[in-house]
Amino acid sequence: MKKINVDLSLCKHPMELHKELAEKLNLPEWYSNNLDSLWDMLTGFIETPTDITLTFMPKSSLSLDLKDLVLKIIELFEAAAEEDPSISFKAII
Repeated sequence: MKKINVDLSLCKHPMELHKELAEKLNLPEWYSNNLDSLWDMLTGFIETPTDITLTFMPKSSLSLDLKDLVLKIIELFEAAAEEDPSISFKAII
């Protein structure tokens, strides 16, 4: 099983979140940096089986401003893991 750790704690802007996700999940250049595209990648592109850990422990007030988006990303990962049992997901917040 492939293990992927994604730490979003230092991200300060939405595009930084998506850039980090794209890098760690090895997403293609044509990844559109939005939640719909992330769903498509999780449910049809990433290599499985995969064990994903996503960490978000904000280190600045700017990072904390992203909390709502990070919670949506966590919900998306949880839904993808429910849909595909070969995806294991854990969030550390």
